[in-house]
Amino acid sequence: MQLSWLVRGLRTGVVTTRYPRDSEELPTGFRGRPVFDSARCRAADGCNACVSSCLPRAISLSAQQNDPSSVRFSLNYAACIMCGLCVSACPEGAMSMSEDFELATRRSDDLVYATNLVRAGGVP
Repeated sequence: MQLSWLVRGLRTGVVTTRYPRDSEELPTGFRGRPVFDSARCRAADGCNACVSSCLPRAISLSAQQNDPSSVRFSLNYAACIMCGLCVSACPEGAMSMSEDFELATRRSDDLVYATNLVRAGGVP
């Protein structure tokens, strides 16, 4: 039985692609990782549309105890399912989908994007 699989495999030949040596053409509508534009985001002013729409809870906002005029935005790519719901939900266009899908890393901490967002006018 095992020998027949080997013979069958040798007859079939190579059926895989040469990725990553040769890049592959992505299909139309392909969604890679979401990208965040902090300059357009209004989460510090009370918007949490992206957080509310994120099914796997990959996006979070947290208050900064040492700075009441800012909030911490965090996007965990390890939890993200690249669905694009955060992009659709954001009224400011601060979220967009890229074609980047190569997220391999040795440490899970490298898959977390975090930044502080300051309220408009900088006042609590």
